[in-house]
Amino acid sequence: MLEAVSVASRQLLVIDPCDECERLLQHVQAAGWALRRCRLDECGSLHGDVLLIRLGEALLQQPQALQALLRRSAASCVALLDGPGPARAEVAELIGEWFFAAHALPCEAEALLESLAQAQATTRLRSLQGERHPRQFLGNSSQTRALRKQIERCAGLEVPLLLTGERGSGKALLARLLHERSARAGKRYLRFDCAAPPAAHLEARLFGTGGALAVAAAGTLVLEDVAALDGAGQRRLLQHLQAHPGLHLLTISRGELEAAVRQGRLRDDLYRLLASQQLQTTPLREQRGDLLLLAEYFAKVYGAVIGRRHRRFSDEAIDAMAEHLWPGNVRELRNRVVRALVLAQGRQILARDLGLEPGQGQSTAVATLADYILRAERQALNDVLARYTNNMSQAARSLGISRPTFYRLLHKHRLR
Repeated sequence: MLEAVSVASRQLLVIDPCDECERLLQHVQAAGWALRRCRLDECGSLHGDVLLIRLGEALLQQPQALQALLRRSAASCVALLDGPGPARAEVAELIGEWFFAAHALPCEAEALLESLAQAQATTRLRSLQGERHPRQFLGNSSQTRALRKQIERCAGLEVPLLLTGERGSGKALLARLLHERSARAGKRYLRFDCAAPPAAHLEARLFGTGGALAVAAAGTLVLEDVAALDGAGQRRLLQHLQAHPGLHLLTISRGELEAAVRQGRLRDDLYRLLASQQLQTTPLREQRGDLLLLAEYFAKVYGAVIGRRHRRFSDEAIDAMAEHLWPGNVRELRNRVVRALVLAQGRQILARDLGLEPGQGQSTAVATLADYILRAERQALNDVLARYTNNMSQAARSLGISRPTFYRLLHKHRLR
């Protein structure tokens, strides 16, 4: 279970603070937090239990650097926004995907302190869960089943693979599964962000003896942000790959590589070599039938870590999740569920615990008996799908229905 954390151990990394932030930080420091302040370009090796990030205009003009920080940080994040009023759509999406909470300046110190304490709890929850991940893409939608088949087909290939898809849609999990199902499963697995090392160190870290490319000779190397390489770096990478055709190299793209080729920032011949085979993840909004199953999975796994009894999602939470567009995909879903486990007080997880608005687009009329029956059917189906992911016969038997009836209900509720 999550235990009380020593006040002396609370480390807060504050990124890009402003004068208004300093007033708040005096209260934060007085409450026992140890503070470190830095700019975005200075926080490379710095860590904290929580990141407090002021999302000012200057920081928002560096989206790639900001998202690189968020991807590699193991800490939960709290945002400070310049001024009241609704955030722009892209900022709201960023907050929903990556941040535990957001406060508009000026804000009350007590509210910020509460968010920081709760964010620290989510950091510890993730650290207790560690780097464990599902052994497969979960879900029963046609897209998920097709991707599982593609993983098995491509895992044995000794050619570069390009993994594409929206942010948060599971590309890192896809890379890990391809490694674990390959003949190199017992060898080293390394992710390398080409934008992370300073230019002076990139040569040694990527191309040097014992560098990242040496890993790919026996293990698996996953490259990110390849378009950040300069012309000389791209040329050397191309030459290395041409000279060593047996490397197990996976490249992750969120669409930026294709754009870089069109804009002339990435060599076309290098892109074609990296993309000799491609796999694509599916946005969560296009696999709605898997949504509740995934939410239940995260609630079960992370709930077990902190020793809390399983909480079901309320009807309003299920409705709110169904209406939400999930721009941050599965990563956003996981982060919202973890947040909800920390915040939930009652026997159910509510929409507000997930940081979602209940009832948007819903009729205010009282639900009919038929509505309740449909919800009960759907909940029962999701429960057995979560328990018997790959055994439809057992799932049908557990509900006391025939397999054809089970499949009819799956189609009725768009769960496959």
